[in-house]
Amino acid sequence: MRLPARRWLAWPAAAVCLIGIGGIAALDLSRTNRPVAAFALAMAITALAGAATTLLVTRLIAAQRAALRDGLTGLPNRALLDDRVSQALARSRRTGEPFALLIVDLDGFKGVNDIRGHETGNEVLRTIARRLESVIRETDTVARVGGDEFVVLSLGTDSDDEAAALAGRLRQALRRPYRVGGALVELDASVGWALFPHDGLTPADLLARADGQMYATKRDTSEESVIARPPLDGGVVRDLEHALEQGEIVVHYQPIVELPSSVVRSVEALVRQVRGDNLVGPAEFVPHVERTPLVRTLTLAVARDALRRLHEWEARGHMLDAAINVPYRMIDDGELIAGLEDLLEKAEIAPERLTLEVVPSGPGAGSELDATVIRHLKELGVRLSLDDLGRASSVAAIRMLPLHQVKIDSMFLHEAGRGGPADAIVRSLVGLAHGLGLETVAEGIESKLALEAAISLGCDYAQGFYLGHPMPADRLSDWLAGTWPVVAVGT
Repeated sequence: MRLPARRWLAWPAAAVCLIGIGGIAALDLSRTNRPVAAFALAMAITALAGAATTLLVTRLIAAQRAALRDGLTGLPNRALLDDRVSQALARSRRTGEPFALLIVDLDGFKGVNDIRGHETGNEVLRTIARRLESVIRETDTVARVGGDEFVVLSLGTDSDDEAAALAGRLRQALRRPYRVGGALVELDASVGWALFPHDGLTPADLLARADGQMYATKRDTSEESVIARPPLDGGVVRDLEHALEQGEIVVHYQPIVELPSSVVRSVEALVRQVRGDNLVGPAEFVPHVERTPLVRTLTLAVARDALRRLHEWEARGHMLDAAINVPYRMIDDGELIAGLEDLLEKAEIAPERLTLEVVPSGPGAGSELDATVIRHLKELGVRLSLDDLGRASSVAAIRMLPLHQVKIDSMFLHEAGRGGPADAIVRSLVGLAHGLGLETVAEGIESKLALEAAISLGCDYAQGFYLGHPMPADRLSDWLAGTWPVVAVGT
């Protein structure tokens, strides 16, 4: 960026004028036999001109620096990043030194502005800049290139393993909670990278490769999810926050039966919000809440209720396990895992009786996880189930989690049993899961035909309205006391 010509020419022009005027005045004084005064005047004018020139240079340097820095965070902007990438490219071609470009895109930042306001958002961005700088080396560069997008130039990084490790450190730094003006803000990030020369030979090629990799982990690629996922609604989040404070949250439980015996072995906990005389299902608020810190509070509230109910059902002769839903981006959240550990200890429930049903949709599905937290989760002993097997996001996530179980997406079971492609797909998914040593649950069993298909195709468990609707805990106790086929509520 350059200053307008009139503006930056003004100071040297003024200096030249001062020297010229001073020279004329000094010459005039010398002609009138006042040499001392002439010399003093000439020196004063020269000093003034020098000060003006120094001020000019200082302002030009400041203007140049401002033109190469992001005004909010002070990080290098795209122009300075482009210059440093060009230098790295030229050096690499001379010396063979590799480098990596990493794109860091914040997940959920729009919600910070919508719920907490732009001033809070700006303060969070400034904190993010400091955290990113604390992770990289002095020789590296982190630049802000968009509202919630950053790019890291990492010199000497020459392998995907090194880039992945750096990406993990960056995500870990960004995921620590932000406390701004009494508000708690939590974010995640999607990170993609590209290596020179392996992934591209020009800055444009490298950035395109990194950007593509970043978006591959950011989005849930299922069409249904893309269509149904609404923009974050701050009003819905605040409403649920109030509901949690007022105890206006209830949990219903849906049976999961073993096949082919049809014995109920576990239940899935499904949250509802009380609004007057009505109950609001999770589809209306979870897509908004799961992008905020409130999702941790909600998840722990559901887990607390489920563990309490396991004791009640056991006292009535029903030894059951329970599953609670956890968004993918929360499965390596240290505070959530610590909260679950505390609840299990207080409830005196064996950890393996609690299953965390991971929902692999939305930002970050399939992306790298914090290995330390995942190791702690395994040591805790709870079981992990992956929901919606068969969708693109679940296939991406399956390699990242120490799973015990998968749930085959209901859209395949709805068509199963008719001899069409759905049967082949379900059979293949069951084979994949069993090949990995995992149990399978057929979701969305809504007819006798679907149940028979799930059995014939090799599913281990089944769940759906044909077997039992979600119901309050007390009603479930009475329902369990009945005799099969009371669960077959339709034919």
